[in-house]
Amino acid sequence: MSKAADALPRVLVLGAGLWRYDRRLRNPRRNHEPLRAAIRRLIMVLPVLTPFPAWAQGQDLNATIADALAHAPVLAEAQAEEAQAQARFEGARTQGNPMLGIEGQIGTGRIDNGGFFGFAARSVTPLALRADAEMPLYSGGRMAAAMDQARGGQALAALALANARSRVTVAAVAAHAEVLAARRIEARYQQMATELTEVERQARLRFQAGELPASDLAAATARRAESDAGLAAAQGRRITAEAHYVRLTGHEAGTLAPLSALPVTPPSLDEALDSAHLDNPLLAQAEKGIDIARAGVRGARAESLPTIGAFAEATHTRDQFFPDYRADAMAVGIRGRWTLFAGGRTAAKIHEANATLDASQARAREARDQIDAAIIAAWTGLNTAQRMVEASTARSAATAKALRSVQLEAQVGAKPTLAILDAEREATAADAAAIEAEGQRVVAAWQLNALAGWIKP
Repeated sequence: MSKAADALPRVLVLGAGLWRYDRRLRNPRRNHEPLRAAIRRLIMVLPVLTPFPAWAQGQDLNATIADALAHAPVLAEAQAEEAQAQARFEGARTQGNPMLGIEGQIGTGRIDNGGFFGFAARSVTPLALRADAEMPLYSGGRMAAAMDQARGGQALAALALANARSRVTVAAVAAHAEVLAARRIEARYQQMATELTEVERQARLRFQAGELPASDLAAATARRAESDAGLAAAQGRRITAEAHYVRLTGHEAGTLAPLSALPVTPPSLDEALDSAHLDNPLLAQAEKGIDIARAGVRGARAESLPTIGAFAEATHTRDQFFPDYRADAMAVGIRGRWTLFAGGRTAAKIHEANATLDASQARAREARDQIDAAIIAAWTGLNTAQRMVEASTARSAATAKALRSVQLEAQVGAKPTLAILDAEREATAADAAAIEAEGQRVVAAWQLNALAGWIKP
């Protein structure tokens, strides 16, 4: 049983006791001051006896990532494609295994040879059975090329799955951060709307008393309306963020724990680039495509070479040509085939395979350039986000201090109402910017790790 469940009976007992004590306190003829002190002590003890449940702290980022990985349809698709690639590889590998087959037929009919060989017309039951086995001995490199292509497709599917997991992980981090940011910004705009509503109310009272001009009242009303608009936008953003979270994880956002510390990232830009060149799934896919294309070229060239295989055949025949006909045969040997002239078909396949190889090499170069550019952008984005967090935090602290000062000065008449409104708006904008920067920094760190290949399955 949990600690919260263990503490529940004690809380119920204390609650019942407090109710009895409260009834006794209502008797004015008794002096219950010591009893009141005891009740206050019991009330202070209650939070200790009822431990804060762990689930109330909210789902952390790791749980969000796990839920997204378990729910994402793109991962299910990538896993199915990986299984298909595995099946294709198994199929290519079996091409070198022996083939065994049997066929036969049986029927009923009548044979009339017109008395030839002295056979009269008779009803027969023709039967023919044939069994054969064949073992490839030499294929000119066709089977090896097919296996290399299938093996490359298997590796390609595994890399695609790793890339999908990486993308889903970054998307989960972004969704978690966005929900937290949207909720905090909404709460800040709600606070501003409440405060400006009170400022407008006080301004209206002072205007009615002749202490404020109509322009100050109008400014207060305008700021309050502006805060309402900002609150509506923040609420819309929060609803959108929570809907995206549901689509990504398959369940409501609920209570989310704050973002954890930044993950470990590559210590330098050069190391990030080197790591991406080795482990980035997209770049690895492009390079694996070159290997597959080269295997395709070998397979196309093998079309001009002969194939050789060993075979064994056995036949069993009855009543085929005349009544009581019997024949059994068995043969073993080597069978070969060589196409000496294909009318240009083989040459066309070779040209196509070479063009595919050239295209694969060009795609790999393009992928490398794109990954390098993305790594540089992610590295710069993380550094920029770090500086934005520092600047936004300082700005938020400064505007909060300025707002408190303006509020105090306005209370003694040293500042007009408009100054409070401007300070409140500036403080809200600074808080929102700080919240945004914190989320952007975390997402930028995870994005950099994804590009560098540091997010492993």
